[in-house]
Amino acid sequence: MSGRRLAVNPISYWLKGGKTVATLGAAFDELSAIGYTAVKADVPTDLDAASYVGWLAGYGLEPALSLFPGSWADASRHAEVARAAGEYAAQQASLGMTVCMVSTTEPRDHARQVHPAVGADFDAGRLATVVDGIGATCEAMRAEGVLAALHPHVGGWVETEEEVRAVLDGVGPDLLAFGPDTGHLAWAGADVVGVLRDHSSRIVGCHLKDVFAEGVERARREDLSYQDATLPGSLWAEPGTGSVDLDACVAAFPPDYDGDFMIEVDVPSVPDRECHEIAHRWAVEHLPLGEVAHR
Repeated sequence: MSGRRLAVNPISYWLKGGKTVATLGAAFDELSAIGYTAVKADVPTDLDAASYVGWLAGYGLEPALSLFPGSWADASRHAEVARAAGEYAAQQASLGMTVCMVSTTEPRDHARQVHPAVGADFDAGRLATVVDGIGATCEAMRAEGVLAALHPHVGGWVETEEEVRAVLDGVGPDLLAFGPDTGHLAWAGADVVGVLRDHSSRIVGCHLKDVFAEGVERARREDLSYQDATLPGSLWAEPGTGSVDLDACVAAFPPDYDGDFMIEVDVPSVPDRECHEIAHRWAVEHLPLGEVAHR
């Protein structure tokens, strides 16, 4: 037996206050009171990793699937990024984690950040380099006992459905699992349910995110940057209030899925606590939480 937990990434709190004990502690007071039992495993910048799990337990919380952000377009940096990923994986392993998402990230002046969700400046050769780099990173994380999971993200080199499929095809399931984000896939125009269904056997965790269709359409029509497209109330929606068919997404997961269902609303359309109360109510009503029997 294993369990499907309802987890949450307190991203809307730490984007404003940083990943500090004070900011995250205040967030955890609220999130625990709402009913969440697990949070993205991020050690605060002013806390040592050895104290982290015990500190979380003081709020009635456990660590959940985290994420390593990397940039793999430059082959000369693959070894450097892999070393950093290995160090991050070792820390995650010390927290009891056995899987960790990996996601491409680029600075704000990058083409994918200036023109998000449209596959800007696509180049097949670069994508092949990114696939190779992610593979090297996966090997470094596996050496620390942690399985990497691809986490597609608007604003990076693995953004479109074509790119997501290329990476999953290019790095085998022994090294790379799948940790989808329903909102990022939807914003990039992917057939979200199709992608999930085609790779369901590799799903080990997820970010359940919703989007406002009008925000997605406006961002594309007006060629808004990532930052401008995601202003409060513009694009990111609380689960169940947007246009993503989250019920169909979850139905595409394998019957024996036993990873975390992680709520993530990067920029809420309402105050933080209200946002996470809405998300929690939706999750309790719609998600198959609890124990799952493995045949």
